[in-house]
Amino acid sequence: MADEEFAEGEQMHIGARLSEMRLEQRLSIDQPWLTPLHDLKVELNFHYRKIRETWGRTEIITIALGFAALFTGSTDLASGEFSGGGDIWKVGIDGLNAITWQAFAMMIMSVVFWVIFLFRILGEYPLMREKTLYLFIGLGAVQIGIIVSHADNPKFPLGSSFFDFVGLIMGASILGFLSFNTWQAVAQTRDVHVENQHGHPDPRKMEAAMRDHSLVAWCAVLVFWCLTVIIFSWFGAHSVAFRDSTNMWLYRVFYVISGTISVFALIHVLWYPQLMLGSAGQEIESHRSREVSRKLRGEDSVEKGQRGTCPTCGGATPVKRNFVTGMIEVVCLTDDCDGVGAPDENCESCSTKFPKRISCDGCGTSAPISDHFPDDEAW
Repeated sequence: MADEEFAEGEQMHIGARLSEMRLEQRLSIDQPWLTPLHDLKVELNFHYRKIRETWGRTEIITIALGFAALFTGSTDLASGEFSGGGDIWKVGIDGLNAITWQAFAMMIMSVVFWVIFLFRILGEYPLMREKTLYLFIGLGAVQIGIIVSHADNPKFPLGSSFFDFVGLIMGASILGFLSFNTWQAVAQTRDVHVENQHGHPDPRKMEAAMRDHSLVAWCAVLVFWCLTVIIFSWFGAHSVAFRDSTNMWLYRVFYVISGTISVFALIHVLWYPQLMLGSAGQEIESHRSREVSRKLRGEDSVEKGQRGTCPTCGGATPVKRNFVTGMIEVVCLTDDCDGVGAPDENCESCSTKFPKRISCDGCGTSAPISDHFPDDEAW
């Protein structure tokens, strides 16, 4: 596939672009409230295309490792360890010594596969390393919480009291908080990336860039992953919660299937920000974390430029003033030309002179470019 064909991060802008994709709308034309679902469908189709373009042997091996970790952790090689329930009076070292060698071997293999899987995704998606650890902590919290919920009621959630749900609620809350933290960091880093790497005085160009970097489908996959974590954790705990789990093999099958789907979704969650931001050199962190990091490094946060606004209606206009140099930049008005330069100078791309007046697309007001930058010091 295309693992090494392009520099990291360039695959996002090679081939199909999200802002250029169009799909048949059908119901969303007659039912405007379905438009968000149509947009989600378009983005999921875009993600599917990018997966086909960029995923290869590396991702297949990673998913296979996740499957192996789940499978080896859900079987005791017919030794009867799972179905018998073990001896509840033997814990710690005595408990490990009491486990059949087949079940013990599978347990060790499962731990080894999980460790390899974790280190592999930490290496493949370096921008998401910190968030990967957060998500794994959330995953562990859910599993522990569901085990606690099953402790007093093996049939959980059937016939459960409120206190039986406390474990699940706590685990899901931790997972939700850490997932929200991940979403916030990725979304805010995306905003900085678009502003710095794709900044342009023309608001239409900026709108297209934001559309190209939309995170709606990614957020949907993140929520889906959280749900699959809860589902496969419940199947795993439920299949061994009874003293006699002889007929619980079907739950273990669903545990492996839903767990593998969860592994696929997790890789997708980690892969897309890496694809989108990989070559930008931008750490994935929230605005607050970024401010703290800059202060710790002794750096000042300086805005690169001020966007122009219509003096009449306040709408964004295709002009920009650099705060450092004070220079004003305006977009070339020639069709199909992306030139940018100073007012009343010739465009390097098409030789057209840049205008000294700009008409607002919103209200039609024509005003000198200097009027598009309000004097903040006036009082």
